[in-house]
Amino acid sequence: MSRLHGLYARDLLDNEQAAEYAGVAKSTIRQWVHRGLLEPAMRGEGRGVPTLYNKPDLDEVKRKLAEAEAERQAAWEARAA
Repeated sequence: MSRLHGLYARDLLDNEQAAEYAGVAKSTIRQWVHRGLLEPAMRGEGRGVPTLYNKPDLDEVKRKLAEAEAERQAAWEARAA
C-alpha cells in the first residue's frame, strides 16, 4: 500500500501523529500494521528512529473499514427484516 516515491514530508506521521490524524488509539495503528491493513511508509530502525506512516494510506484504511462496517450493517438489517 505504501509508496515511497511521490511522498511529501507533510504526509509522513509518526505513530502518535498517525493515531491522532486517524482518530484512533496508538495501539490501533499498531494493530492495523499487524493485521496487514496498513504498511509503514518507513520503518524505524533502532532506538529513537520512529516508524512513519503516510496520510493517504491512513485515509485508505479508514475508508475500507468504513465500507466493511456499512456492508456488515446492511447484511444485519437484511436478516432482521
